[in-house]
Amino acid sequence: MQLKKSVFMALALVAMGVASCDQISDGDRYLAVDDPISPGDSTGSDTTDINAPIYHSVLVEEFSGQLCVNCPAASEALEVMQEANGGPNKVIVVSIHAGRNMNLAIGVGQNPQFEGLATDFGEQLFSRYGLQSEPNAVIDRTGGVLSQPNWLTAIVNGLRRETTVALSARSSYNEADRSVTVSVMGRAKSDFTGNAHVWLTEDSIVTMQLFSSGPVIDHRFNNIFRTSATPIDGVPVTISAGEDMKEIYTTTIKLDDIWRPRHMAVVAFVDNSSGVVQAARTEVLPSE
Repeated sequence: MQLKKSVFMALALVAMGVASCDQISDGDRYLAVDDPISPGDSTGSDTTDINAPIYHSVLVEEFSGQLCVNCPAASEALEVMQEANGGPNKVIVVSIHAGRNMNLAIGVGQNPQFEGLATDFGEQLFSRYGLQSEPNAVIDRTGGVLSQPNWLTAIVNGLRRETTVALSARSSYNEADRSVTVSVMGRAKSDFTGNAHVWLTEDSIVTMQLFSSGPVIDHRFNNIFRTSATPIDGVPVTISAGEDMKEIYTTTIKLDDIWRPRHMAVVAFVDNSSGVVQAARTEVLPSE
C-alpha cells in the first residue's frame, strides 16, 4: 500500500510539473554560440585610460522551480551560454526559485530529506515581474520577461554594450560568526544616480528536482539565490563622473547554518530606470 501511495504521489507531481512549466524543445536545450566574444574590462581594474570603453557584465535573473520538469534543461543551456561567453563573472546568473506551485516549501522542505530552494524575496520578484510560469528569465532588467530561446541573443547583445559604470565587489568572511562583509566599488564616466543591490548565491546544492520521468532526490543546483542584503528596490547610490574607483556601498550578512561559504558568491549590481547598468560577482571565499 505504501509503495502504491508513493507511486501515485510521484505521478501527481509529474502531472503538476508538466501542466505548469513552459515547454523546452530539444533544439532549444543547448543553443550554439556562433560568435562567442571576449568583452573588455567591466570591473574598473583598468584605470590607465579613463576614456577606455567600459563593457557590460550581464545579469541574468533565471526563474526556476523544483517541481518544473522543464527547468533543469533550461538551466543547463544557460550554463553553456555562460561558459561560452566569458564565464560566471561576465554572464552573472542568479537562479531564483519561485512560483509557489512549482516549489517545495520555502526554506527547509516539508520532507526533511529535501531542501526547498524558494525564498520570500524570490516570490516578491516573481510577482513584480508578472510571471506565471517557469523557466523564464529577466536579463539586465530590460526587454521584459524572456522565454528560454531568447536568452542567448539578449546575453550576447548585453556583453557587447558599453556602459558608463565600472563595478567590482570584495568580500571578507569571518569564520567565527559566519558573516561576510561585502564592499561594492564603483567609478563612472558620467554621473550615475541609481540603486545598488547585493545578493548571495550558492552552487552545488544537492536536493530534489522533478523530471518528466519522476523525482530525482540528488539533483545538483548552481547559482541558487540565497538572500539579499538590500531591499528589493536596492539602496540609493550616487557615483560622480571622473573619480577614482571608490567604495559606494558596504554591508555585512550573516550566513544561514546550512549555507556553505566555500560554494557561495556575492552578486552586486547597480540599476536605474534604464535597467541594470553594471553587475559584478566575486566568491565569498576568494581564491588565494
